Amino acid sequence: MADDAPRSMGRLGSTYGLKGFLKVQSFTEQPENLFSYAPWYLKRRGQDWREVEVEAWKPHGDGFIVKLKAVDVKEEAALLTGMDIGIKRSSLPALSGDEIYLVDLEGCTVLGLGGVNLGVVSRVMDQGAAPIMVVSPSDQPKGGPREERLIPYVRGPIVSKVDLEAKTIWVEWGEDY
Repeated sequence: MADDAPRSMGRLGSTYGLKGFLKVQSFTEQPENLFSYAPWYLKRRGQDWREVEVEAWKPHGDGFIVKLKAVDVKEEAALLTGMDIGIKRSSLPALSGDEIYLVDLEGCTVLGLGGVNLGVVSRVMDQGAAPIMVVSPSDQPKGGPREERLIPYVRGPIVSKVDLEAKTIWVEWGEDY
């Protein structure tokens, strides 16, 4: 990725307690790694990123809670629920070999069996067993119905090749799947 704009790496959930804590959903492979990256940026869909500072965090149940600096009461925290947590590429560790950040798949054209254009990756969801690429038609008429495809990101049996420079992913997936 050429620019260093924040990319969504998590999401703030509901409030927790009275002192401004929020539940956190991490999209990183090791969920606690989200707290190793700073600074965080927050935004709602359609808005700009704004920088925030993590004051404290801790594991809670099977997830995490976080306290952001200058958010001291439940009512202030409630205004942040549902916001995406963004991290700039420059804050992430360098990759080695054929490793990739799944967020780099966004915007890639997906070519299926016989070279058919299946669309463009609009986002990647972590669903436990394997990340899922949400592929939207590239010739989608504005305001038309969305006919997205959900394609598992599994190297080998499904994803045969990824070329991030060419922004292209080749998959063993038919147009009628």
